Amino acid sequence: MEGQDVTTADGNLLPNFTSSIAASRGTDDFFQGFPGKNSPYTTAQAILIALVLGIIIVGTVIGNILVCVAVFLVRKLRKPCNYLLVSLAVSDLCVALLVMPMALLYEISGNWSFGWIMCDLWVSFDVLSCTASILNLCMISVDRYWAITKPLKYGVKRTPRRMIVYVSLVWLGAACISLPPLLIMGNEHSYSENTGASHCVVCQNFFYQIYATLGSFYLPLIVMIQVYCKIFCAARRIVLEEIRAQLHLEVHCHLDMEPATVSQHPTPAVMSRQFNSDIQSSPSVKQHRSSSASTTVRLPPGFRVKQNKR
Repeated sequence: MEGQDVTTADGNLLPNFTSSIAASRGTDDFFQGFPGKNSPYTTAQAILIALVLGIIIVGTVIGNILVCVAVFLVRKLRKPCNYLLVSLAVSDLCVALLVMPMALLYEISGNWSFGWIMCDLWVSFDVLSCTASILNLCMISVDRYWAITKPLKYGVKRTPRRMIVYVSLVWLGAACISLPPLLIMGNEHSYSENTGASHCVVCQNFFYQIYATLGSFYLPLIVMIQVYCKIFCAARRIVLEEIRAQLHLEVHCHLDMEPATVSQHPTPAVMSRQFNSDIQSSPSVKQHRSSSASTTVRLPPGFRVKQNKR
């Protein structure tokens, strides 16, 4: 009742003051009930988790966008071998944009407040993106193994068309794992009457869990471990062969240099033979021999050579 129909200066200040008090009370109520009644964290813990996960989300988005932009803009990076890297960046970008923000809110609040349709889509995108990321890593390892063990043969086969087929197979395999709960079995939607919290979980069917974990984690893990072990062995063999070839070349160079060092310090007999051969091969000696060996000289007709008798 106070403040109504009051036109004085004091009456004009009273409504503004009460509205500011109400706003401050609303802010305090928000921070006091920020994590929510179903949250397992305190306010300070929830703020800290939100900051850390928010930084991770922003870093993931920026990093993967830079990878895609670099491959598309730099001409030297537009190679078929980088198509799988772009596919990996896209899958990680989908995780950061479509999965992690909702997962952050769901983790802090302890309550799914986006509805059942969004729950199904969120779970499907989660499984699809994470599985595609793991399968991309697996395909990258296989591609590197073929490039190292068969550089000439596989280098010719590594065409853009073939790499696009590899990327398509990766996303098709991820879709085969993520779509059955959405189209056939359905995900887990639960509501607690005691706490009033809603929960969204991927399908908990036993056979689907085995199928999904084998296809999206264990089989790619086994393949990557075996492939990278073979890559390590192949790289080690190549390095050892290069070291052996270098040592073999150094030994031959050393053996070729030994006769040269011996010839730099010859014996006296060798020096005399070399001196005689040098004298005989000199131009002045050859000219003297040629002049003394010639006994006949051609003269014009009517001329005779007088011989002095002693």
